[in-house]
Amino acid sequence: MKAPRRAPRRQGGVAAIELALILLFFMGLLPFVLLFGRALLVYTALQKSAHDAARYMATMPLPQMGSIATATEGAVFSRQMVVDAMAESWPQMEAARVSVDCVYVDESFSCGSYPTAPLQVRIKVTVDMPVDFLPELTRKWLPQLEPIPLRANATLRYVN
Repeated sequence: MKAPRRAPRRQGGVAAIELALILLFFMGLLPFVLLFGRALLVYTALQKSAHDAARYMATMPLPQMGSIATATEGAVFSRQMVVDAMAESWPQMEAARVSVDCVYVDESFSCGSYPTAPLQVRIKVTVDMPVDFLPELTRKWLPQLEPIPLRANATLRYVN
């Protein structure tokens, strides 16, 4: 004798309710995932542009690096390189946030301070990325969101 079959329990709509609850949670997290993804993108572009500017300064010919006027022009150009490279990912970047130094013996000075070749060229970029692209509702939930500090350093040996 066979056991009587039970009719399957009806669960119509339970999966839709579970999906709605889970999606609500993940939609709340989405702005923060985008925020940290943007911060990582900006940091990567910042680090690469600082390295490119340091490479430019490190390969500048010694007669130009030994003169304060041409070394200052090179420093201005390398600052502008960083700002131009950041134009797509962060258009509000200022050239004043980029510092260009040359290391002579054991001290760091402005490039072109001495007629001798520097040992190293150092580019430092210090910026605070504002958190301004999150939706208004998210910013109301978390009013204490501070700007994200981004620091990029590139030090290369002077080769000329």
